[in-house]
Amino acid sequence: MEFRPAGPEDAERVREICRDIWEGRDYLMRAIDRWIAEGGVYVGVVGGALVGMSRIKRLGADDWWLEGLRVAPGRQGKGYGRLLHRATMEELRRRARGVVRFCTADTNRSVPLARRDGFTEILNLPFLDRSYGGESPGPLEEALARNGAREAKPGEPGLLEFLLKACRGDYAGLLPRGWHHRTATAPTLSEELAGARILARGGAGVVEAALVSNPSSQYDGDLDLNLVAGPPEAVGSLLPCLGPLAVEMGRTEVGGAVPERFVEKFLSAGFRVPEGFTRQMVFELRLP
Repeated sequence: MEFRPAGPEDAERVREICRDIWEGRDYLMRAIDRWIAEGGVYVGVVGGALVGMSRIKRLGADDWWLEGLRVAPGRQGKGYGRLLHRATMEELRRRARGVVRFCTADTNRSVPLARRDGFTEILNLPFLDRSYGGESPGPLEEALARNGAREAKPGEPGLLEFLLKACRGDYAGLLPRGWHHRTATAPTLSEELAGARILARGGAGVVEAALVSNPSSQYDGDLDLNLVAGPPEAVGSLLPCLGPLAVEMGRTEVGGAVPERFVEKFLSAGFRVPEGFTRQMVFELRLP
């Protein structure tokens, strides 16, 4: 298999590969042109035909991310995924130092590949989602008032420290953003909060619980639930506000990886385990 950097001429073939993945909702359908322009995308070619792709992304000086490993549905089961992963790791070791991570579903074929290559599982969380399509849950302000909640401002006192503590306690020191994770630091969290919608309990400066959602999801019509922080009872009182928030933003689906101690509250609020997978996993490898 030839392994080479992707060019603009490869974008349409990648879209063809992705059309039948995740029932046609693969985010690469709309992201691939931007990814190729940004760099780090590689393709596998067999007999002149593009059979798969992968991407290496640099998040910081010594912070690397693997994503977008895809094999054409008609070519799966032939070992091309293993070859793509191996070639990607060889390229990564040539150019990178520090730590490399990736995130995947528990049912993905990349899980055994990662373990064989020495990756360590550092985060394993249940994934839950809920559809609000066709619902009219009422205005957000009314839902906030009914549940003793409010919308928090990104720069308000105490919020950053509260959420950083949650990242370090429940998210292995990472900052989730859908299926993409960065090392949780004050600068990376501040950057994430700048574009987020934050539901909170407690007055300004005394945050008791928070839900952090970001409107720029990988999937059209979805709202990523990125951080859940606080005692389960307090978090549970915020969940009725997610529907009004999603509808106000024109979103129909809310989903995210939820720490185990919150699962019961989410299920009681109408969330469910999606079909096809149950958990989100993050793997890490320290490069020499």
